Amino acid sequence: MTARSATRRLSALAVGVLALAGAVAAAPLAASAATTSYTLDCETLVNDYSYFPVVPGDTVTLEVTGFDSYYDYVGGSTVAVDETGDTLVLGAGSEINLYSDSGPCTASFYAWVFEAAPETVPSGSHLFTEDITIPLGAPQMTLTEDEDDEHFLGGDEDCGLSTYVHGIHVYGTLEVTVTTAGTYTFRGMRSTPAGDYVPINAFDPIGDPMLAVYSSFDPANPDAGVVGCNDDLNDIGDENDAEYLSDGTIIEGHQPWFSAALAPGNYTLVLMTWEDLSDEDLADGFAPYSELNFAIGAKTTTFELWGPEGGLALGHTAPALAATGVDTTPIVAAGALALLAGFAAIGAARRRRSA
Repeated sequence: MTARSATRRLSALAVGVLALAGAVAAAPLAASAATTSYTLDCETLVNDYSYFPVVPGDTVTLEVTGFDSYYDYVGGSTVAVDETGDTLVLGAGSEINLYSDSGPCTASFYAWVFEAAPETVPSGSHLFTEDITIPLGAPQMTLTEDEDDEHFLGGDEDCGLSTYVHGIHVYGTLEVTVTTAGTYTFRGMRSTPAGDYVPINAFDPIGDPMLAVYSSFDPANPDAGVVGCNDDLNDIGDENDAEYLSDGTIIEGHQPWFSAALAPGNYTLVLMTWEDLSDEDLADGFAPYSELNFAIGAKTTTFELWGPEGGLALGHTAPALAATGVDTTPIVAAGALALLAGFAAIGAARRRRSA
């Protein structure tokens, strides 16, 4: 069962529990100096749940209309809400389900607020911020199942992509050239559209992007030249569902975070969605894995590229320097450049529609 269906079942169960719970008055939480506000109208919800990451100490403010109650999972009580409009201030750890017993709206909305983790700081310098876009009419590759409805690019179990529906994946690319050997990090910052892992947003498959890094890329042979992959920041560290930067920016936990030691040479960054998505699906605005509609249009993920100062350039050089993959043992050949001294892939791309 996916996280989406699990959440929907939880929300439905909560509505049933509410009828048994008595209304208990609760003192409102005072807003902190830093709070993020969202507007929720029961009649115009784009989704039936959201998870709200916050910087420790911050709060979330919900301006709600059309709901008359919510169930507080932490306190185990039902709390009345002014259906014509009310303000709820929620701190980290809050978990509620908004609903309406008496009004015309039959929708419910589940909200959970949690503390984001401090950022995993990449080594080196911030070199570039670049978009990778999957356009309408994008090229696509076809993958076959290895096991458990996934294909592992290059045979790497950290590089799993769904084959549950048809195994077709549209993609976009960004070419880079490494000129200085060292550790490089490709950090996803946000996707456009954001997708429903970001609070109060509609579903979009690019909300769960996958990044694969290739020393040479041939979509007809997608297992060749794979350096490594990642599709979820929440795979690294302490299973972080989100991280916050020093300026308060929140990076949602389904953004890719990939780091490796790279030798000088040409590399191609390949952006896909973790779930099956063909060019036809993209044009139709329907994701067959999630069985959900989404806005038709190009899909973009914005990445930060980190590494040794001045050690990476956009585009490919010609002729290319040696870059045939990653090895855990230095290889030295007479008259040749030293290839990779090691490879540290941070995170696992095994699929799970985690929250």
